[in-house]
Amino acid sequence: MTTAGTGPAVAVIAGTPYDSGLGVELLRAEGVPAHPYAMAASPDEQDRLQYHAPGALADSFHRRLAELRAAGTEQVMLFCNSMSAVVNHDDAVLPVVSPVTVYGELLPKLESSLVVTGNAQALLGFERTALRIAPGHRMLGVSDPALVRGIEAGDAAAAFTASHLPTTLRLAQHLGLDAVVLACTHFTALLPLITAVCDLPVIDVGTRLVELTTLAATRSADHG
Repeated sequence: MTTAGTGPAVAVIAGTPYDSGLGVELLRAEGVPAHPYAMAASPDEQDRLQYHAPGALADSFHRRLAELRAAGTEQVMLFCNSMSAVVNHDDAVLPVVSPVTVYGELLPKLESSLVVTGNAQALLGFERTALRIAPGHRMLGVSDPALVRGIEAGDAAAAFTASHLPTTLRLAQHLGLDAVVLACTHFTALLPLITAVCDLPVIDVGTRLVELTTLAATRSADHG
């Protein structure tokens, strides 16, 4: 366990109560105080906001950051791949560790990948980053909103078994891709199931987000 000191709690912003709560749980397991902030009540509501009201979602996100900053928050973890593709957070009023941060460090190390996401917005975010920093990257992208809903229903193992993912993982192995990238924070719950059936390296963006946020919180506490 990493001890991050006694600094202000990290704000975990995500699409739904499930993934904001998961992000908090993972940070607290590393000794990092954290509080959840969901931008919607369900995956369906989050999808509607992202596709039909992205401007309103962005405005709400940045208002939340301003409120958190005024209340003393110093660090934010955006624990939602699709939201990171929809909401511009480059010049936010607080430091934001997001999936785009992870893509930036990951893509130069890979020539190809299977990217599995919860909706097509997250695929867009990964592909947009690849075109910017690794234009030769070969990407096979698959989104599965139904798998997200299955995980939120409470039985991740059943949702995984019933999904396309076991078959798609075999395809990735057959194609000889470099790695599987789990680019949906909901899929962190599937990590043990996926690594058990997949011979390729599996990179979980959610896990890396927690690692980077823990490091940032520890550094902030050390210099506080």
